[in-house]
Amino acid sequence: MMNGLSAPGGPAAEDHHGVGFLTIGNILSLLRIPLGFMFLLVSEPKWVAAIVIAGAATDLLDGLVARVTHTESEIGALLDPFCDRVFVFLALVSFLPTGRIDWAAFLILILRDIFTGGVFLVGRLAGKEMPFHSRLGGKITTALQVAALLTLIFYPDYVKVPVYLAGVAAVYAIIDYGTAGVRKMNPAASEAA
Repeated sequence: MMNGLSAPGGPAAEDHHGVGFLTIGNILSLLRIPLGFMFLLVSEPKWVAAIVIAGAATDLLDGLVARVTHTESEIGALLDPFCDRVFVFLALVSFLPTGRIDWAAFLILILRDIFTGGVFLVGRLAGKEMPFHSRLGGKITTALQVAALLTLIFYPDYVKVPVYLAGVAAVYAIIDYGTAGVRKMNPAASEAA
């Protein structure tokens, strides 16, 4: 049964929304923020790569740990993409002064983040419930952002390939998030289609 109600003679079902803020999954998400700031302090390629890999590992593990430990929550669903965006933004900002990435590539790599963050904020300011859950297009875009970061570290002359691929994935993700959001906010319109 739902909402902590128990079936006759059975134990109460768990309510994952009351798990608290400092769960292992949320801590893994939050680790990406200090890792992101480390990009501004570290310049040795092997250490920069280690930061990228550590950030990617926390991104892969936070949701998995939350599901395994039954500590999924709405705050965790919001915290994960927020920490992703901070991490990637700080990483990319650290490469701008080096000349390895220009403003156009920077904007392509954060295109999806600008769109989804903007839509989320505008929706919240308008008083709309804005669901924000991971989708395949977003996951692909994040993977390509990580690939672009690793390419910037070791093969900066070839960074245009992952940047353009991330741009295509970002456009797909924007369309995917947009259509899913419209369906969620207006279920009657999606049923009529």
